[in-house]
Amino acid sequence: MELRHLRYFAALAEELSFTRAAARLRIAQPALSVQIRKLEIEVGAELVSREGRSVTLTEAGKVFLEQARQMLAQASHSVALARRAANGELGNLSIGYATAAEFRVFPRVLPAFLARRPGVHVAFKALKVVEQIEALRRDELDVSLVWLPIPSDEFDVQPLTQEPLMVAVPAEHRLAKSAVVAIRDLSREPLILFARAQDPETYHQIEQLFLNEGATMNVAHELETLLSAINFVAMGAGCALLPDYARGNPKAGVVYKALKPTFSKTLAIAKKKRGSQLAEAFYRFAIDELAPTSKARAKSKDAG
Repeated sequence: MELRHLRYFAALAEELSFTRAAARLRIAQPALSVQIRKLEIEVGAELVSREGRSVTLTEAGKVFLEQARQMLAQASHSVALARRAANGELGNLSIGYATAAEFRVFPRVLPAFLARRPGVHVAFKALKVVEQIEALRRDELDVSLVWLPIPSDEFDVQPLTQEPLMVAVPAEHRLAKSAVVAIRDLSREPLILFARAQDPETYHQIEQLFLNEGATMNVAHELETLLSAINFVAMGAGCALLPDYARGNPKAGVVYKALKPTFSKTLAIAKKKRGSQLAEAFYRFAIDELAPTSKARAKSKDAG
């Protein structure tokens, strides 16, 4: 049974005239008569009573009309939903992210994005860099907010924001009164870092930073979360090298200091090439929303 047959029958039932129904449908009257007869044969019941030029619905026709209208409405609704999904206005979006996104990206992007696309459901997965890349490859994620570098040959990648590292120091530490903490000041000091396995690239860059400054790196604790690192600093277990967004988590017994020389990580948005329309929509929206921030920070660095 074709949808056009249902539309033909619905038009005939409303017009109760083959002539008027054919004109409304813009088809020839004989063709409409043939299609209605085919529909009756398929249904196995007479749907309309034909007496001269008069057309009335049979009892079977009245019941079928109600169902036909429901099916046509459902088909129309399904088409509308499919078009919205194709335009990135509807569907499920899976986002993998580094913790920095909770501070730098989500507050600025998500409310506005979802306000424009209320039919989108977002699932979040906090993952390590390597885990995000693998999840993108397996289509388990649509979009990632991830620390660079990642392979740009297989993903669409756009930097969003720069995140400088700073030093979290116990309030009673000798460096707590310093305006700026140099890498050399941290030589042989017990250090608290995020676990190497969590972000091998950043861990390696910190190692290189100490090496370049002629400082000895003394890692006392490798931890998994920002909160754990801050708590360990508060306990006096060491100094931590943390992203600047950690300042949004004030803690008694911890002071935050700028790091010298400066060192920044780049948070980017990534998606699989030729991904879904919804992934493409979020990818472009995030870039557009954060572009002013990225440009402003770049100008600030140039001015400095």
